[in-house]
Amino acid sequence: MLKKSIILILVVVIVMGIICLYFYKEKYTPNTEVITFYDELYLIVEDELVDSIDAVVFNENILYFSFPIVKHYIDDDIFYDEEEEILIITNEEKVLRYKLDEQVASVNSKEFITNNVVKDFNGRIYIPMDILLKNYNVDINYFENTNAVVLDFSDYHYLKGEVILDGAVVRTDLSIKAPIIYDELSLGSIVNIYGEYEFWYKVRTLDGVPGFIEKKFIKINYDKDIFKVKMNNNAKSEDSKIINLTWDYTYGKVKNTNNVGVIPGVNVISPTWFSVINEEGDIIDKGNKDYANKYFDFGYEVWPLIDNSFNPDLTHDLLSKSSMREKLINDILNIYLDYGFQGINIDFENIHLKTKDCLTQFVRELYPVFKEAGMMVSMDVTGLSTSENWSLCYDRERLSQVVDYMMLMAYDQHWASSPVAGSVAEYWWVENSILGVLKYIPNDKLVLGLPFYTRLWIEEDGKLSSQALSMERANRFIKENNIDLIWDEYSLQYYGQLEKDNTSYKIWLEDSKSLEAKASLVHKYDLAGIASWRKGFETEDIWVSLEKVLY
Repeated sequence: MLKKSIILILVVVIVMGIICLYFYKEKYTPNTEVITFYDELYLIVEDELVDSIDAVVFNENILYFSFPIVKHYIDDDIFYDEEEEILIITNEEKVLRYKLDEQVASVNSKEFITNNVVKDFNGRIYIPMDILLKNYNVDINYFENTNAVVLDFSDYHYLKGEVILDGAVVRTDLSIKAPIIYDELSLGSIVNIYGEYEFWYKVRTLDGVPGFIEKKFIKINYDKDIFKVKMNNNAKSEDSKIINLTWDYTYGKVKNTNNVGVIPGVNVISPTWFSVINEEGDIIDKGNKDYANKYFDFGYEVWPLIDNSFNPDLTHDLLSKSSMREKLINDILNIYLDYGFQGINIDFENIHLKTKDCLTQFVRELYPVFKEAGMMVSMDVTGLSTSENWSLCYDRERLSQVVDYMMLMAYDQHWASSPVAGSVAEYWWVENSILGVLKYIPNDKLVLGLPFYTRLWIEEDGKLSSQALSMERANRFIKENNIDLIWDEYSLQYYGQLEKDNTSYKIWLEDSKSLEAKASLVHKYDLAGIASWRKGFETEDIWVSLEKVLY
């Protein structure tokens, strides 16, 4: 009986041993199966295998990249006008236009000859490799042995790994059971490192095969905590000045320049001289060279405002056509060069939401042309709101990348036809407006717009109306009606009200005290400066008060 029990135990042990050996081999014996996925041309961007049919094609020994691939991986702002068949590339220095199938291209509206042209293959737009190499910080290589087109960014540093043991292979996943996709690594072979896991590195061979390698085979050549470092070329200039701009509103052609003089603290004047008035892009010019030259002599920069007549249909018709954008930009430039201005202030408002991307493209194309001419580019935007035509139409983040300054029009909290009476710009509302746009606009580009006006609210027979008053007219109304003002800690403004002849009057006053409080936000959030709407609405003490806060 004992003998049978011993035999039974031995049998069980042997069976269990066989089972354990089987599972051990299944788990720990490496898979030696080698598979390939590079029988056909494919694209690798850094470590990513691009899953897109015809992402790249060869045509007459020239390598072409499809437009969607370039837009997704290289330049989100590259633009193709399907109607006019023009590819447009913009950066801080250049606007490049490539007409489909044409060798004559242009940079900042100056023509040149390009050897390889933008093509249409089977209804898809393709860009030749040499255009990408000339205009972007990319390295592009083709490896015949793997059939890989490899795109890396030349302004990045990629961590390198060196093979230190025989038997290194690249696998499809984080397991020795995963198929091998590259087994040609010898001692000293170099791979790019993109990620680190417990026992593995995510890598790409230099000839374009991405995958995973066991750590034991690799020696890291640099600090392994740093996998990719982006070079920073956008450091803020140490000598950047605080902007103190004031808009000088002009009703008609300037004829009298007697009001031109020194304004304490101000360093930029923006007269409202120019308006685009029709679909042909004609521009009204209300300027005066004597006016400009006097301010030049006083040491001021002049950045005149140009507006879109606040006409949404006109704006869309103009900006949706690449040829019209180019013409309009060149027409504006020629006017500004003739006057000798140092900058431009773009005040395009009341814009259809459908025009949003066209507006951004317009500014992208304008910026390098004006920078080439030595001018500053600034643009006015509203605070965040749900209004399509007055807020959602601005792509603030992308616009901020192609201007020197963005003026936040932090006023009209309660606008002329507001259903309730209230301040033009309460302190808390202004601060929240700043915080809202700082999510999209760098603080060193953001200029805080301040109001030099207030609204007198009039309620009669249940109907509410308002009048915009300059500081002097507001003070006169308060004095003539003996209105007692109280300081409102909530709005940081003086508030007054009056009941007279069955009519109710309310006013939230803008004065040196309220404006000093708002201007102090420049330092709280390290903003670029202030802009004031508008010159002529202020009392004499305002300039000194603002200068005291800013400098």
